[in-house]
Amino acid sequence: MCFRGVNIAGNAKLPPFLPFQDSMWWDLLASWGYNMVRLTLFWEAVEPEPDVYDHHYLDKVKEMVNEASARGIYTLLDMHQDLYSRQLCGDGAPAWSFPDHVNPKKNDAFGGQLWGAAYILSNDVRDCFTNFFKSSKMREHYKNAWLEVAKKVGDSPYILGYDIMNEPSCGNIPNSEGSFENGYLKPFYQEMISAIREVRPMAVGFVEPHVLDMYTSKLEPFDLQGLVYAPHLYNPLSVTLRFNPLPEEMLFRVLLLSHQEKAKALGLPLFIGEFGAPWTMQPPYSRNMAVNDALEKLEGGYVDCAYWDFSVKDVACWNEEDFSLINEMGELRGIEVNCRPFISRLRGVPIFQHFDPSERRYIARFRSEPGLPPTVISVPEHQYPEGFRLCLSDGWAEHHEEQGELWYYPGYEGCHHLAMKPLSKRGEKRSLDAPKGEAGLEGGNIQEITLRQRLCGSGSLFEALWRSLARGDPCSPWSRS
Repeated sequence: MCFRGVNIAGNAKLPPFLPFQDSMWWDLLASWGYNMVRLTLFWEAVEPEPDVYDHHYLDKVKEMVNEASARGIYTLLDMHQDLYSRQLCGDGAPAWSFPDHVNPKKNDAFGGQLWGAAYILSNDVRDCFTNFFKSSKMREHYKNAWLEVAKKVGDSPYILGYDIMNEPSCGNIPNSEGSFENGYLKPFYQEMISAIREVRPMAVGFVEPHVLDMYTSKLEPFDLQGLVYAPHLYNPLSVTLRFNPLPEEMLFRVLLLSHQEKAKALGLPLFIGEFGAPWTMQPPYSRNMAVNDALEKLEGGYVDCAYWDFSVKDVACWNEEDFSLINEMGELRGIEVNCRPFISRLRGVPIFQHFDPSERRYIARFRSEPGLPPTVISVPEHQYPEGFRLCLSDGWAEHHEEQGELWYYPGYEGCHHLAMKPLSKRGEKRSLDAPKGEAGLEGGNIQEITLRQRLCGSGSLFEALWRSLARGDPCSPWSRS
């Protein structure tokens, strides 16, 4: 199964620590084709005072998990932090966990878009992380907070896993040779996951590298099974807020490859827990280009991922971050790029998939065989309000509209191709005995759905595939191979 989702949410970094409570937002996420969310939780919210747990907050978390599961959306529980605590211009830990010499009210004045510099420049931030990883007492509190979460919501079959700590930092502990990651962070992960499994034996642990070594992690293989490597992937060039397509695309490809190689070395599946680009990038259209380039690389590698973020902004942007798919006015933005079809379930081998937001066209190539469960394509309702035309190399398909899914059943063992393009402007439907290879959906008509995005010069590729499949040309490059 392939997971495509979104983080909820940056606006939860401040009290009352909840992203939203209106069920309409869950309906919206489901209509966009997302099958998972990474839900931000906060140690401060779970344990506001030592050994005192906020059960009202935990009840609200359970309500959100239930809302997601009712729509077939999985939840990755993320114990989130940035800069250790909101008293240090970040979020996460309660002030009572500070070492004695750190003033919770000081705030260090490291807010704003370059807040991440405080991981290095703030003595208080570094001292808090150092104290946390060297203090068994603080780790015990953190573990017990996780146990309260696991007991409350871990019984849901739609819990994807437990992201133990967002973007952990070494503080003042050296990591030049991986001494922090393997001497402190790795044992910490194993301790937390083992404890969670005492109450939720099937729990899957998501582990992240040291935040300042995101692309050069020295983590060594774990002793536990059932883990996922979950780094984040932000293009450093986006931080400059100026878009340059060629170096952006090349650098993103290199950074993704580094994560893929690290996951392979650890023997773990890869999940990109965060990626995205700020809306403050210039020129204005470049944000969508940057995110589309990122999604092209991720879906090309069949990589699970979650976009940062989806904030229903009833509070000011945290540290001037501006990544959300909703602006301060409650208006949607970037959906034409972020909302896209993808292979969500495949018993076989993915080879290629591509979505063109400007034309709303989708093509996929994969290997599978008859007799297995169908290959499932997520078909977002938001992109396809009128239906879609479908061309298949072989076999047949069913459109399960309520689930937003296309189920494909192959006609033979081998390589298969699928192409989808928008319904005509007249809204006409075509019968099954149209061109050979044009597959009708359940109900006897070719239902057509509407797509958008420029195919990066491969519009002719789509047209060639479409004509080839429609002809049923056995000598075409799209034939079984």
